[in-house]
Amino acid sequence: MTAAPESGAGCGMSIKDKMKSEGLKMGMKAMGKIMESPERAEKVMKAVQGVQQARERVDETTARLLNAGQLPSREDVKDLTRQAGKLRRQSKKISALLDDIDEVLDDRANADA
Repeated sequence: MTAAPESGAGCGMSIKDKMKSEGLKMGMKAMGKIMESPERAEKVMKAVQGVQQARERVDETTARLLNAGQLPSREDVKDLTRQAGKLRRQSKKISALLDDIDEVLDDRANADA
């Protein structure tokens, strides 16, 4: 006799999908157990905060090192790219206006001739 597949969790799923699903179930179960105790939940939250603070320190240190090497930060590059785009658009407008003025002057010169 063959065993019937478990309800919902195996019908037509690839091994990768089954493993992913089981991993998620186990992870959720483990988090549930951890969060049952207020003390453990507090420790988890402190650990998460520590990781966030460490990430902020890394970002700050990276910015300082880039500044020390006089290299632009990612935000500086983004800002400069935006400014360059804005200047490019403005120069196209000015160029079009100058072309219009040039055309008007040519028309006047031809009318006077």
